[in-house]
Parts: sequence; C-alpha cells; structure tokens
Amino acid sequence: MGDYSGRTVLVTGAAGDIGAAAAAAFAARGADVVVTDRRADALEQVAAALRETGREVLGHACDQSDPDAVAGLFSAIQDRFGRLDAAFLNAGYGRYGALIDTPFDQWRKHVEVNLNGGFLMAQGAARLMRDGGRGGAILFTASTAATHICDLLGAYAASKAGVRMLAKSLASELGVWRIRVNLVLPGIIETAMTKSLIDDPAVRADAISNTPVGRLGRPEDIARLAVFLCSDEAGYVTGAEVLADGGQTLHGYPRWFSADYAEVGAEWTPHTPR
Repeated sequence: MGDYSGRTVLVTGAAGDIGAAAAAAFAARGADVVVTDRRADALEQVAAALRETGREVLGHACDQSDPDAVAGLFSAIQDRFGRLDAAFLNAGYGRYGALIDTPFDQWRKHVEVNLNGGFLMAQGAARLMRDGGRGGAILFTASTAATHICDLLGAYAASKAGVRMLAKSLASELGVWRIRVNLVLPGIIETAMTKSLIDDPAVRADAISNTPVGRLGRPEDIARLAVFLCSDEAGYVTGAEVLADGGQTLHGYPRWFSADYAEVGAEWTPHTPR
C-alpha cells in the first residue's frame, strides 16, 4: 500500500505514539522522512530508529506554535531534500479539566498548539509543495471530539473543531495546486494521553463494550490510514474526514467522565456504568 520511493514525508508530533508509528510506516514504504516534535531528546530516539531502516531521515525539533521555528523547519527541509510530497500534521496538545476551572494560559496553549500550530505547519508544507510543482498531500489529525461532546476535554475539542474547518478550507483552496488535504478523526487510541484513564479496568471495559470492533485503537491503526490517505491510491480523496474509531460514534460517544445532573455541583468522575 503506497510506494513512497523518492518522496519526502513530514510527520509532526513524531515523538508521540501515533507520530512514531506513522513515521516508521512511511519509511517502511520507501519514504525519506522528516520528523519533528518539540521534545528534542525523545525526537532523536525516533530519528535514530528510523535511520536504521536505511532511509534518509531529518530530525528537527520545533515548537509548531512559534512561527520562526516553523519557518526554520521548512528551510531545513528545502535545504536537505529540496522537496516535500506529503505532510502528516499529527502534533497536538490536550489536557483534561472542566472549562469553568481551566486557566486561560491552558486554554490558549490548546489553541496555539492545535489550531495556530496546525495552520503554520500546513501553510509551510503547502508552500513547499506549490513551489515544487508536483502537488502533494496534507493530512491532519483531529479527533472524534471535534464533532462530539467530550466532557472535561472542552479546550481540546474546541481547538480540534477549528482544525477540522481549517483542513476543509485548505482542501478547497489548495486544489488549484493539486494539493489534497484530508482529516483523520481518531477515537480512543491507546497512547500516553489516554493511559491515565484506560488503565482503570472499569473504564477500559466500558469503552470496549461501546466499541463495535471489540477493542480500542492502536497507533498503528492511524499510521496505516495516514499512509493510505497521503498516497497516490487516495488521489481522488480530498476534503474528507475519515473516522478511525472502531465504530464508537455510531451510537453516540463513549463517555470519559460523567456527573449526576440531579445533584447541584456534582463531581465529575471517570465514567463507568451505573
């Protein structure tokens, strides 16, 4: 699925579980890979593992909410490879907490990393692809929380909803340059971000019982989808949002937290069947 020989692919958030899996999947299919993350030490470990595959790898630490840092990243890509064919914009930031108690600095960080950073990365990628004259593919990671209420994850959900519209707007505008833009909406994936909740056996059991495929998602599930959507095999797909949630949203959305609305000021707790 997807021959990336001679192509250069950017993966953001590459020090995380999904990003690292995606970078490995692209490299396995022949791509030269650019990996970026704000965590330099963790990023270098990912880059070192990728180099063992024999592919050309550029590891470049970058805070995607910093316009100057993003400009430096794309300058480095141009200098090293002279082209960019696909970008999997996977980096994100999320913290749990009731909106009524969320400090503004934390709200702002969700917007700066997820929405502003997504814009800066997409703009930089699109400019390289346009100037290269070969078109390309951009894929954003959003979340099913961009379309469904997810209690105590409101700042993350709101910023990812913005990413959803950003991707669709770019898909329309960038078509003239033969650049496709799509969006993947992961459900509950077993990553460091979800570990604190799904390590609770009752929460895990409840989530699985509400997932028609009978298991939670794995980083490799998203990685394989990213490889397909950025490939020529998906050449007629743009402006699409692809659910990768095991069917969790078919009957609503598995709840992370719940409260007893009959009680004024009720405490929010990890959701388990009552």
